[in-house]
Amino acid sequence: MKFNLLTVNEVKKLTNDSVQISFDIPEDLQNEYNFLPGQYITLNVDGNRRDYSLCVSPKDKKWSIGVKAQPNGKVSTYLFNDVKVGDQLEVATPDGRFTIPSKPNEKRTLLAFTAGSGITPIMSMLEYTLQTEEWVNFHVFYVNKDENSIMFKDRLTELKQNYPNNVFIHYFYTKQDQENFIYNGRIDEKKFDLILNQLVDINEVDEAMICGPEEMILTLAKKINDAGIIEKHIHFELFNPSIKSQEIFTKHKEGPQTVEVTVTLDDETSVVTWNKEKNLIDSLIDAGIDAPYSCKGGVCSSCMCKVTEGEVNIGDNFVLTDSDYEEGMTLACISRPKTATLSIDFDDV
Repeated sequence: MKFNLLTVNEVKKLTNDSVQISFDIPEDLQNEYNFLPGQYITLNVDGNRRDYSLCVSPKDKKWSIGVKAQPNGKVSTYLFNDVKVGDQLEVATPDGRFTIPSKPNEKRTLLAFTAGSGITPIMSMLEYTLQTEEWVNFHVFYVNKDENSIMFKDRLTELKQNYPNNVFIHYFYTKQDQENFIYNGRIDEKKFDLILNQLVDINEVDEAMICGPEEMILTLAKKINDAGIIEKHIHFELFNPSIKSQEIFTKHKEGPQTVEVTVTLDDETSVVTWNKEKNLIDSLIDAGIDAPYSCKGGVCSSCMCKVTEGEVNIGDNFVLTDSDYEEGMTLACISRPKTATLSIDFDDV
């Protein structure tokens, strides 16, 4: 994972607990920071790495993230309270698989279900799609506590005004009553059924995106699939998963105690010893290898690599697809040794 020191060129308050932070990307680095709508960048703040989704369209040649201060959040509260224009932060190049295909020559319907700061990657997808697809119908179902807690409210209003026939914003409040009862409360299974009955025709839907709390994602992903949308057209981004790496590791107690690992990273090959008491990422870092990582919980895909020799046990995760498994991909943060020797390649991903 490559970090660069980038200068903050704008800090814009969005709500009482969220901000939009924009970075100046030097011209010689702009190709490296090209991104797809829905991708994120990783910040390294005093050794703490956090992923923040880009909230702008790639066509605008801007690099902005949305940050919501979390209770006791070391990095998020620092970014919200202390970062100012002119500050420099360590920022990695864009990454992530929460993306959808662009189809500018087709008429299609897209659904996005989100809550709170989960709107951040959806903003990038929404703006880019509206800029590039003349015949799209894009529905956003957005849950917040109340009207004052809506991130990017002004931009959402502007997009609705500029693209009245293409974008449809549906606001749901958990602590503010609205005239139409369907918009009161979270989007659970019953609410999802009402949405299909009253607001959208699932038979016209081409892609669905979900970004928010884990329970919301798991519930809606299943409901959308049960309604007839196949898995490859259901995309989600999960923050703060309840599954921790320590819990994942206890599922695979078998295997050798230590493993000789040959690692290919940035066209260099190294050999390290991996003790099964640690995850592979920590073992590589302890050996002085700057392996890419962020969440260490099987969520973000930063540490994806290919197993070219040997085998590993792979814990539960929200990233790898059936085709990834077939191609030998794994996530270093949730892998456990299965063979005494192992070769992995971070470059062949």
